[in-house]
Formats: sequence, C-alpha cells, structure tokens
Amino acid sequence: MRNVDFELPYGSSKIRIRVPERNLSYVLEPRREPGLSDEGVAITGALRNPVGQKPLAEAVSPGDRVVVIVTDNTRACPDDRILPPLLEELQRVVAPDQITIIVALGLHPPLDRDQLCALLGTHIVEGYRVVNHDPDSVVNIGTTTRGTPVDINPLVIDADFRISTGFIEPHFFAGFSGGRKSIAPGVFGLNSAYVNHGYRMVADPCARAGVLRGNPIHEDMVEQARMAQLDFIVNVLLNDDKQITHVFAGDMEAAHEAGCAAALQIVGARVPHRVDIAITTNSGAPLDLDLYQTVKGMENASRVTRDGGVVISASSCECGAGPQAFIDLHQSCGGPVEVLQKIRREEPVGVQWQNQILARIQMRNHLMLRSTLADDLVRCMGIEPVHDLDAAVSRAIDLFGPDAEIAVIPQGPLVLPLIE
Repeated sequence: MRNVDFELPYGSSKIRIRVPERNLSYVLEPRREPGLSDEGVAITGALRNPVGQKPLAEAVSPGDRVVVIVTDNTRACPDDRILPPLLEELQRVVAPDQITIIVALGLHPPLDRDQLCALLGTHIVEGYRVVNHDPDSVVNIGTTTRGTPVDINPLVIDADFRISTGFIEPHFFAGFSGGRKSIAPGVFGLNSAYVNHGYRMVADPCARAGVLRGNPIHEDMVEQARMAQLDFIVNVLLNDDKQITHVFAGDMEAAHEAGCAAALQIVGARVPHRVDIAITTNSGAPLDLDLYQTVKGMENASRVTRDGGVVISASSCECGAGPQAFIDLHQSCGGPVEVLQKIRREEPVGVQWQNQILARIQMRNHLMLRSTLADDLVRCMGIEPVHDLDAAVSRAIDLFGPDAEIAVIPQGPLVLPLIE
C-alpha cells in the first residue's frame, strides 16, 4: 500500500505522519504567498498611506500621550518587526516618553521581562514603557447595545491617541482576529468577556470563522472599540514561514475589513465534501502552547468532518492545558451535553466560551490528541490521548472501513474551510 508522508508543525519542531494514499481525500492549505521583500519599508508605506485615516504622522499631535496596544505571545503577530518602523514614524511627532506599549493579554496571564523581550525585542522593552494589561484593573465607559459592559484598561482611556497592532487570521467565533480585538478582548475586563463571549453569543450561527456581517460577537467588539476610541491600527497577514505578506493600516474598521477580505482570498479553501477522519495541528509554536488554544485547530477540522467522524490533532501543549477553570469545567461534567447544560444554567463560569466550543465539537466528533500532556489530563477533557500518530490513523480507518476518507489540514487555525 502506497502512503503519503506529511511533516506537521508541532511546537518549535515538526512531527511526521503517514496517510494511506487510497484514503487521502484532500489536503487543505492556505494559498502560498511570498513574503515582502522589505517589511520595514512596507510598514512605513502603509503608515503614510493608510486606509480611511490620515497618515499616522498627521493624525498624531505633538502633545499627545500615545498608547500602542500589541498582541501577546499566544499569537504569531510579529510585533518585534512591526514596532520599529511604527515607533520611528510616531517619533517624527512625539517623544519616546510620551509612548506607552500595552500588551493586550485579554484574560491571559502577564508576561515576565524575558517573555516581553522575546515578544518585542530587548531594545523596545528597555527603551519604552511596556506594561501588561490587567483585566482586574479596568474602568467602565458605558454599555453596548447588546448589554456588554465596556470595561477598559485606564491607560487606554486616558491616552490622547490609541494605536493597535495585529495579525489577521480566521477566528472561530469572532470571524477574524485583528482590528477591534486589540480592545475587546485585548484590554477589557472579565465582566465584558462574560457578555461578549456569553453562551447565546457563541451559539449564534453567525458567530463562526470567516463571518463578520451579522456576527454578534464581532459587531459587539466593534462597538466596544469605537467607544474606547481606537484611532489607528496596523495589521498584517503572514505566510507559513511567518513572513509578512500584506500590511493594512489606518481606520480601525476600514483597514481591518480590507485585511479580512484579503485574508479570505488566501486562507479560504473550498471543500467538496466532509470526510470520516480529519488530521490537523494548531500550527506549531506559539499557537499550540496549550490545549485551550488547540481548540481552534480542532474546530476547523471538525467543520470538514462528518457527524460521528474522528478528528486527530497534533499539538505540543508544552505550557499545559490552559486556565485551571477550563480544566475544572470539563472535568466536573460527564460529557459534552452536561458541559453545555452547566454553562447555560450557571453562566458566568470560568472561561466558558472555550469549553462551549470544545463541547460543541465533541457533540459531533471523537477527538484524539498527540501532545506532551499527561494522558489522565487529556482524558478528563473528553479527548483520547495518542502517542503514535500512524497508529491513531490506522485505528481510525478501522472504525470506518478500508474506504474511509481522510483530510489533512497541516495548519489548523490558519485555513478556513469553505464547504461546497
């Protein structure tokens, strides 16, 4: 029997898997885009010719206190490459001591100095005021039309001009990352999360990857970002090698929508039919640092897997399973139905949105995971631990017979399956 070999991203390395050729139905990958020949020049050009906004050096005034909101280490956003030309352009108008860089942690844990240096570059950390967002230290500036309390980091509110960086990729309930997400959830509080990421919002059929129009979570995030007066964004698209391929800068909505439209043309992959077995990853480091993040790749794989099918994920999870509340909620229930019932009955509870998505997948598919996590921990999350991917594929084929159809999605979160 002939086989097709794949090298899948796994942590900071690769992991091999072999799929029988007769069972391989299709491989889903984003369109290959070349990296920009000079990223710095391209970023500067976008700052000087933005979408729907004045050039950055004209939009900022000399006396302004400027906040730059950057992405944390759970995303692949290359802030160490975006910030130098951005800060250089800002310093045509304001001094370094007028600039504060805030790491948009959302509800994630704070980063220590070494992590900040790895994320932004030591010269940035030493040359500017860099602070972690604290979701417990926020101020309320109102309520959205959907009832979300807009609780925002006070440094953002007190600033005269607000800029955010970002990386645009499909997001499993916000449509796409980037843009307004630097505010919500980047620098908002827990009470904001519990409404914006609430059970009904996440369950809405429009709260899906690739969908902006009619998506209540996206629209609520945009409203929060408007209220927080996010003035200017710098968002990028990346290829598999983490090279910048496109830069979109300017108005928070117009530039982000232009970036999302371009991203859809690259990551959107037509799927002729669903399969019995889908094999995926969480795109390696830093996206596969824990099981909490790994749910994103599983969700995309589930979209192309038939009801009752198997999703096999390879994700390092070298930082563990994620928040303890994520583990506790699943562990306290007897299965995905109970998880969903408990969230509906008891919300707000823990990081319920991630448990809700995981339970929704588990209602449809059996999950197998190759990771560094302890087997007992994986099982308590309702997932079957596997140590040999080839053996897992063979066993999954046995479940459906010799004609079982398999899809491979090497970069789970970075492709958007479009079911025909």
